[in-house]
Amino acid sequence: MISPDFVVIDVETACSRTSSICQIGIVGYAAGVEVLTYETLVDPCDEFSAFNVAIHGITADHVLGKPNFAALHPELAGHLAGRVTVAHSSFDKGALGRACERDALPPIAARWLDSVTIARRAWPELPNHKLNTLAAFLELEHRHHDALSDARAAGQVVLRAMAETGMTLADWFLPPPSARSRRQVRRG
Repeated sequence: MISPDFVVIDVETACSRTSSICQIGIVGYAAGVEVLTYETLVDPCDEFSAFNVAIHGITADHVLGKPNFAALHPELAGHLAGRVTVAHSSFDKGALGRACERDALPPIAARWLDSVTIARRAWPELPNHKLNTLAAFLELEHRHHDALSDARAAGQVVLRAMAETGMTLADWFLPPPSARSRRQVRRG
């Protein structure tokens, strides 16, 4: 398998506790091409709230007999640890952290990028930078609140933002130029 330049993760949760991960999707990209897909349902070892089920459609019946987060941790670390890992907002990173804490597991060490922040820098004119808004704007095929589809869409946001701005993956780790430096460049 080709090693990805970056991976994207998305999770769905069973209830308001962010540690209640019930679905995980991961997509990896190398040189702009999708080279890794990973998707699994997860037994969250928690309750399912009607609110969350209405969002993603996953119920306790769907995860019956599926592995719990602790069982999946080594595989997830293999996909994410030491890599540039993208999530659309801080929610997914936080959910992974909370699930690790709950199960007394080591945190998964990755270099995190937020595709919301990337999208705001690439397309500041959009009314919002929610994933479904970006998918519509970029004309991406997307099933909102399906972890694999959300991960794929967030990855495409990053790739399209890189193409739009000419920035590299490493450039997104740098702070945006200040208003003063942008004015100086325009005058220059």
